[in-house]
Amino acid sequence: MEIAADNIDKLINIEMRRTGMPRGKKWVLYEVAREISPEPLVLAAARLLDRAPCSIAIVTGAAVPNHMPVGENDGPFGSVVLAAALARIGHTVTIYTDPDALPPIAMLAKRAGLDIEVLPLVLGDTAQQVKIAEKHDLFVAIERLGGNRNGFIYGVTGVSRSPHRANVDTIFTTATRLGKPTLAIGDGGNEIGFGKVHAELERRLPDHTMAAKTPCGGGVFSVVPTDVLAVGTSSNIGAYGVVAGLALLKKDASLCHTPEEEVALHHVGVGLGLVDGGGGGLIAACDGIPADANAALVLLMRNIVEQTLAPPRVRTF
Repeated sequence: MEIAADNIDKLINIEMRRTGMPRGKKWVLYEVAREISPEPLVLAAARLLDRAPCSIAIVTGAAVPNHMPVGENDGPFGSVVLAAALARIGHTVTIYTDPDALPPIAMLAKRAGLDIEVLPLVLGDTAQQVKIAEKHDLFVAIERLGGNRNGFIYGVTGVSRSPHRANVDTIFTTATRLGKPTLAIGDGGNEIGFGKVHAELERRLPDHTMAAKTPCGGGVFSVVPTDVLAVGTSSNIGAYGVVAGLALLKKDASLCHTPEEEVALHHVGVGLGLVDGGGGGLIAACDGIPADANAALVLLMRNIVEQTLAPPRVRTF
């Protein structure tokens, strides 16, 4: 199982970003996270989720006025796929997001046949976040920005997202204070969870901190830690890897995401207005990676699970 999970980890961190996007740091993000984890990241994440039925909050969504009015597709796809797997193993799931990003996520959940709540976050309302932390048992951030050392949230290019997107640090810091487990899935170092490796990221990737460009001088890397951090070439792919890890633990390959559904999600997402965050286009791609390439990764991780769970073949020669 650990060998399979290790291969899934490596598969989902193949960097496929086009020229013009931040490149050359994906494997470093993975290595830094893996160095402090006692086991493959997707397996550690799956173990956190493999527990008696409980109430799980997933926080996702990344809208930008004019550029991505209802958000990007990275995060929502992975959140709904993970929510479906969690519901299958008995958990109750609630998804939280910003109001602008809520309608397409709610539609994706409905399309998946999920009977779950998708609820709005209120910008700057830390009291709401404390209540959320008190209400649920376990917390997952997927492609959700975390505050830098000065408490501000930034995109990977150093542009502030604080004016229009809820900073949800309080949910996760409060959950940690209450002794509740937390998981983050990210792909850029600026998401919640990367606070677990913040110092090492700044040491290993000094050119990617964007400290000189960020107005507050704090760079883009998040200082908000979680109990477990999983990394992927996109956060969606990272979430699918965690689902594959759950499939390994449950010995049930049918829990895995499918390549056919991955392609379908991309096209449905276009219809819902979800944007490719890699270029800002309303196209069937995620973080600049075409739908069929993402589906290929899904097929490969599913194959790893199926081959691992298959009974040994008896040689007849």
